Amino acid sequence: MQDRKKANRLYLILTFSISWLCWLVVAGITHFTKISLFSPIALPLYSIGAAGPMISALIVKKKRSSAKEYREFKKKIINFKQPLTAYFLVFFMGWSFCFFPVLLGGSQQIGPVYIFLQQLPVMIFFGGGLEEVGWRGYLLPELQHRFSSFWSTCILSVIWTVWHLPLWLVKGSGQDTTNLIGFMLFIGSMAFLLTLLWNRYESIVLCMLLHASFNSFTDVYPADFSNLWLSSALLLVCLFFYWGTTRFLLQSKIKQG
Repeated sequence: MQDRKKANRLYLILTFSISWLCWLVVAGITHFTKISLFSPIALPLYSIGAAGPMISALIVKKKRSSAKEYREFKKKIINFKQPLTAYFLVFFMGWSFCFFPVLLGGSQQIGPVYIFLQQLPVMIFFGGGLEEVGWRGYLLPELQHRFSSFWSTCILSVIWTVWHLPLWLVKGSGQDTTNLIGFMLFIGSMAFLLTLLWNRYESIVLCMLLHASFNSFTDVYPADFSNLWLSSALLLVCLFFYWGTTRFLLQSKIKQG
């Protein structure tokens, strides 16, 4: 147990050090020079920062696991052998998550749905997908060794939100014009869906695709983080879906057992 705590502490220290250092440098570049975020200088640093959770997970796994466990972890990152229904579920959850605000009048469609497909590869590698190697592939299972699925998700949501904080200092990041409380509620909503997906399939690939889908569909249905009522409603819907599905899966396992 003590070794696990040390490994998790190391993971968080590395993740925040890599990401915050890169992003704070980018914040200085975008604020005090005429260099934009998407320049050849700033963008690579920004991308390394975004990959911090993945880099740290690989380092900690390499340091703390056996050679066999480390190889198995790396294989999970590129293991696409999942049921076809799982992929349909991923894209349905990504679409419905972003379409829900439209139903409540808090957003509107600004482009054709196929834009999502154009954005998806970008979002996998540069828009959040790679984070899932760390957040769901490493940290969530570690938290669930000590806490319930619900509380593990709450803890991870707080860590995930705090990890993003330097991006409010980066011009052009998107977060620099975002309401922090609304963003935190959206993070929590996404986290419960990602926990549900991980606990059902234990697939890093599916979590990467779902995270990337969230960000890709926002180019079709833009998120309004300033609407706290809408953000709260979305969180409640995701919590209800998480609770109902988790209970259903548990009862199914009991019947099968």
